[in-house]
Amino acid sequence: MRTFTLLAAGVLLTLATAPATYAFAQSGTSAIVGIIKDPAGDPVPGVQVSVANESTGITVQSVTNAEGAYRVSALVPGMYRLVVTLDGFDSVTRQQITLEVGQRLAIDVTLDLQKRTEAVEVIAGAPVLESQSSNVAQTVTREMLGALPLPNRSASSLASLAPGVIMIDTGAGTAENYPVFSVSGGRARNQNFILDGGNASNAVGLTRPQQLTSLPVDAMQEFRVITNNYAAEYGHSTGGVVTMSTRSGTNRYRGSLFESLQNDALNAKNYFAATESPLRLNQFGGTFGGPIRRGKTFFFTSWERTRQLTSDTVLSTVPTLLNRQGDFSDLRSSSGVPVVIYDPLTRAPFDGNVIPEDRFDPVAVAALAYYPLPNHAVTASNAGNYAGTSESTLDRDIIVGRIDHQLRRDDLWTARYYLNDSATSVTGSYGNPVVDPLSDTTAVRVQSVTGAYTHIFNSKVVNELRLTYLRRKFIDRHPGLGTDLAGAIGLSGVSDQAFPVFTVPGYAALGSAAVARFQTPILDRQVLESLTWSRGTHAYKFGGEFRAGANDEIRDRGSSASLTFTPLITSSAGAANTGNALASLLLGEVNAASVQISDLLQTRASYVALYAQDDWRLTDRLTINYGVRWEVELPRREVNNKMNSFDPTAINPVSGTPGVVTFAGVNGTPERAFPPDWNNVGPRLGFAYQVDGARHTVIRGGAGIFYGPTVSNTVGDTAALGFSTAASFVASQATTQSTFHLRDGFPPYAPRDRTSGFGAVPVGQRPNTAVSYFDPRQVAPTSYQSNISIQHEFGSAMVVEAGYIGNESRHLTANDFSLNQVAPDLMGPGDAQPRRPFPQFSNVTIINPSIGKSSYHAGFVRLQRRLSNGFSLLAHYTRSRYLDDVESANEYGNSGSYMDAYHRDLDWARSASDVPDHFVVSLVYEVPRVRIHPYLSAVLGGWRLGLVETLQSGPPFTVITGANTTNAFPAGPLRPNLVADPVLPADRRTLSRWFNTAAFTNPTPFTFGNSPRSVMRGPGIATTDATLEKRTSLGHGMTLELRAEAYNLLNQANFNIPGFTLGSADFGVISSARPSRTVQLGARVSF
Repeated sequence: MRTFTLLAAGVLLTLATAPATYAFAQSGTSAIVGIIKDPAGDPVPGVQVSVANESTGITVQSVTNAEGAYRVSALVPGMYRLVVTLDGFDSVTRQQITLEVGQRLAIDVTLDLQKRTEAVEVIAGAPVLESQSSNVAQTVTREMLGALPLPNRSASSLASLAPGVIMIDTGAGTAENYPVFSVSGGRARNQNFILDGGNASNAVGLTRPQQLTSLPVDAMQEFRVITNNYAAEYGHSTGGVVTMSTRSGTNRYRGSLFESLQNDALNAKNYFAATESPLRLNQFGGTFGGPIRRGKTFFFTSWERTRQLTSDTVLSTVPTLLNRQGDFSDLRSSSGVPVVIYDPLTRAPFDGNVIPEDRFDPVAVAALAYYPLPNHAVTASNAGNYAGTSESTLDRDIIVGRIDHQLRRDDLWTARYYLNDSATSVTGSYGNPVVDPLSDTTAVRVQSVTGAYTHIFNSKVVNELRLTYLRRKFIDRHPGLGTDLAGAIGLSGVSDQAFPVFTVPGYAALGSAAVARFQTPILDRQVLESLTWSRGTHAYKFGGEFRAGANDEIRDRGSSASLTFTPLITSSAGAANTGNALASLLLGEVNAASVQISDLLQTRASYVALYAQDDWRLTDRLTINYGVRWEVELPRREVNNKMNSFDPTAINPVSGTPGVVTFAGVNGTPERAFPPDWNNVGPRLGFAYQVDGARHTVIRGGAGIFYGPTVSNTVGDTAALGFSTAASFVASQATTQSTFHLRDGFPPYAPRDRTSGFGAVPVGQRPNTAVSYFDPRQVAPTSYQSNISIQHEFGSAMVVEAGYIGNESRHLTANDFSLNQVAPDLMGPGDAQPRRPFPQFSNVTIINPSIGKSSYHAGFVRLQRRLSNGFSLLAHYTRSRYLDDVESANEYGNSGSYMDAYHRDLDWARSASDVPDHFVVSLVYEVPRVRIHPYLSAVLGGWRLGLVETLQSGPPFTVITGANTTNAFPAGPLRPNLVADPVLPADRRTLSRWFNTAAFTNPTPFTFGNSPRSVMRGPGIATTDATLEKRTSLGHGMTLELRAEAYNLLNQANFNIPGFTLGSADFGVISSARPSRTVQLGARVSF
């Protein structure tokens, strides 16, 4: 590896010293390149090449060099005309050349000796083969955006048209309107999003790099998903790059007014619903653009408003009337077996499974009164015995404005502004929002400004400077903030800010730990500088990037207490079909409890990158792409050093054992969360070879090393011990004792002095401090990517491609990793706290340590037919295998934490994003014009159909157990023992028994289960989305478009995964489904 790194550094040095000019990076523009030859096939120098944008008339000039090569760069996506002229030869004009975002398009021309006075005009469009690049990518064009169905009118929801992209969430109904997807073995929310060449992702180094500026379809020109082996100008991602371009004005004034709507009266009911879920969605707005000064200055503006009201039926499991009276005689497991509860004082079963009233905890009784009453017929286990309605509202405005100006022939300016102002509200389903865990209100404002300046020194040298400022303000409040509901139920010792959180496994929760969050604001500022230099058949590009992130945040994570109850306290030492968490709650037996509210924290981080790359046209048929990128994050710091760390070897003066909390800037503790990783040198190498002389077949391939963000899911108040109000209490596991009783109130806690004994207690006392910190050995995630493919062109409009994609990643960031788990050889009965590595603390965890790995290998076949004669087609099938040992938390039973910190290899299994079979086909068909009677022509013409069909395997899920009998304090979800084949034959699967629930049993106390992670798959997914559009001319340049869209047109029942928690009432039961058919109607007047 060291040899490879030195070799890469040598490549960087070689490229960097090739020209005499130094520069900094990444642009949002494209280029046209080529070689001009004479009739004998020899290169022709000195040829004048002119490239003009057909919409604006802006023209860029170039001259071929001694090798006959030319390059015209700094071009925005659009339609172009190329003119080639030289005395003694016929001039040649190629029209209708479509240039895509970030594309390097090769157009070679052979000149004829002058035979005629007029120019030779060719209308042939752009080549469909990728003959100049070695990456795997897919462009979604303006035509596709306008014709295909788009859930929530979010343009980037069509990212799944690219091979290797798995759509997880389209983002419909969310405040910021962005989809979530995984790209070719990369993690979800780990792509590098670029808008008009500038950053469009969250603040660097401070939080997960999710997309923040999601464009409405009317504001986007096109976007491109690069899934593997992207060029050196792109970095800071192991999960793909998405480059987006906004629309520009033209030499004609053009505009539109539009509205689309959804209403439940048009929709089908969900498989599990008795009626259609109420829905009201209105999206309306307009666009306008044109010249400020024809041929020089252009503008484009877009505004879209969204108003949405949805209502969902939520099935929850709530205490029955008997349960509230202490009678648990109706308690059954998911298989119908009676569950016995035991008295924690005597360890004997309660008579008749009934808790005497004199044993009720008064705080618990008051809290239980806030649960809604059962209202839904259920099975014997009482799972899903309450059906409530939760209403969600969304009010959002998105405004985009852009100006392009050609100051002089060689100077181009672009400025773009983006605003997303939105508010959401969720009522929850309980009828009382202050105690409902689903209820929430948010206010979000995202603003982005990008300015770009391009200077063309000559036909060989072009410079681009780009500045981007991105700001996000986020305010989140749980209803009831500031109301003393803790006092109302009699819980003392906590604040009066909200209702306490009651987490009761097997039942719905009460309250929400997300009491309040204020980001005021989060910022990302970016400077990009690049220089392109054409020399011979080389196209060098040198550049750099600087980003600075900032986050000012206050967060209340449960100042009124988060309380957890476990069935273990009322069980028979964890024996099967014994114990119930609700019974433990009624007795007031708290298993774990915490409070936390942070001060204002002002965190900062930054990022620097340098790169050099070359696209070398070695021969007419062979192009080599090579380059190298060096990048480094300057990690998180807090402006006032309000950040803690941890020394695992220093002796604590309170406990006399290793482990001391340290504080940034004190006694030599660094101010940053961890040292910068200066060793991130990423070489890239690829080729494109045109096999046959006719140039209908291309073999392409490449490989490279890529680095990602060093943090994946951190938040503003992370690692702020000593600068926030926090306390935690946890009972010993695998025992029947509790940490305290509700009636006694929350144990005392108070801010403590920041000394070397901070938070510690003497060994043998119950600790009340959980420590989290960043690993000083943290490094950037590393992805080793490779691909090879073959493309063949059929005619002038269709290409077929077959290929392979590989992605081996190391040092992936995990969720918090526990250092305070009891070692396997010390697991056993009794008080386990003294046996923990740091017994003076409750938990000690590393935040997002870079210890994970993944492996992705896929083969794909892609067919693409460019729009011709009114018909276009894009289809791909991908067969893949995706393994990893850690991932971000998701809905399939994976928390992103390891089950056993001492044996991380037990978590190596199929990723939750593993979809082995994935087929997507999209098509656009425009009905040909019928030239008969004028009225018949008006009726029969102007129709357009768009279709997207998706077929894919079901997602994997992990079976977990709610009973923790390890007595080891593990951080991740616990898995049961697997004692039989859990997969049922297809003809025996039912919604009430999707898998063999008898195949799982609880592990023997003081052991971990042997069931693998991602042990089974949920049902597959099949959807058909379609649009039908009618265009009618209104005269005077105006057009009326009427449009109908249907998502899940065939109303296919696509079921979600079954309940996966052993012992819960819904274990093995499928009780929810993806959305049924949804219809959207729209109208547009264009002028």
